Amino acid sequence: MFNTFKNDAMNNDKRNYPRVNIRGEANIRLAGIVRNGTLMNLSPAGIQIECRHQLVEQLAKFKSEAGLFPDFELEFTLPTRGRNCRKIKSTCTVSYCRRQRQDSYHLGLNFLSLAKQDEKQVSEYLNHSQAA
Repeated sequence: MFNTFKNDAMNNDKRNYPRVNIRGEANIRLAGIVRNGTLMNLSPAGIQIECRHQLVEQLAKFKSEAGLFPDFELEFTLPTRGRNCRKIKSTCTVSYCRRQRQDSYHLGLNFLSLAKQDEKQVSEYLNHSQAA
């Protein structure tokens, strides 16, 4: 048990940005098809989602000759208290894909393009969540 904790702590130290747990729905649009996933955690550089095999299968259809997943559109809403919810939109790329169970995958996504207003909202959400 102690070794597991130690390894997790070491992995967290290697991260460039702190992650904040987040729950909600993510919509991924690729080649005109929208699939959804569940938000897991957020950082200034990207987001982790849990998704089903169908999304991974769709992404795999568009892999490059080098074996890289394609860029795609991501849309999600940040949880807010007493304010209007605003959808965050970004073009993303897959940094990793890990199978968790038979039909469950974790995708690490990097933001490639994020509008200034969306970047500001993500930053404010992260700052508020880390202070809490």
